Amino acid sequence: MKNTVLFPLFPVFVFFVLISGFNTALAQDETTLWYAGVFGGYALNPEASWEDDENVTYDLDIEKTYVFGAKFGVSFLPTDYFSCEFEYSYFNPDVDRAILARAGDDYSAIEGEVKFHNFMINLIARYPAPRIRPYLGLGLGGSCFDLSVTSTQSIDGIVYSGRNSADDAVFAWQLLFGIDIDLTDTLSLDIGYRYFDASSLDDDYHYDVYCYNGDCHIYGDNNYDDDATFDYNTGMFTIGFRQRF
Repeated sequence: MKNTVLFPLFPVFVFFVLISGFNTALAQDETTLWYAGVFGGYALNPEASWEDDENVTYDLDIEKTYVFGAKFGVSFLPTDYFSCEFEYSYFNPDVDRAILARAGDDYSAIEGEVKFHNFMINLIARYPAPRIRPYLGLGLGGSCFDLSVTSTQSIDGIVYSGRNSADDAVFAWQLLFGIDIDLTDTLSLDIGYRYFDASSLDDDYHYDVYCYNGDCHIYGDNNYDDDATFDYNTGMFTIGFRQRF
């Protein structure tokens, strides 16, 4: 839990250290321009995999989802060629019911949802055109995930089920490209695409409730833990606005 709270603060700290250094170096020239922005989008073609404690990996049927975010950064003038920004984004894809394994009438299935809170530092390079500026960027940071699923097993006609959860903060990265279109002297429209990857989300997998043939046991704070890994990546189309100050 400490990692979940403290890890997202690291990109924020790095961002302000970088900006402080840039501002000190460029203060006499007054060549910096601050900006803020918001964006929304849609995650397409998401891929997710699940590896259990026996190192067996399963592909999950994870749904497409909407994405929302905000950013705050600084551009370096006079060309606005390079920017450094801190970004937060959130999305909440569902995990559709999927059969992980089947042998005759016996099977194992899983379904649920996962929430992502992402904290990134993006380095953006823009082509210094007058009104329409293509850009390319790289983002590094952390993702706080909260996975909640229901697993079901049927063995020899006996049904086992459980409500399970896992949460952690892990490394994440993204590639971005798109175009900025000036609407006014200070407001621009941002249309882009990004590839996002949160890899090796590895943590204890908590059995909150476990049921055996209808007889359920609630673990509460004394969760029974097991090792599991959940990996996620997706492409996203986004559209937003950037207000320069």
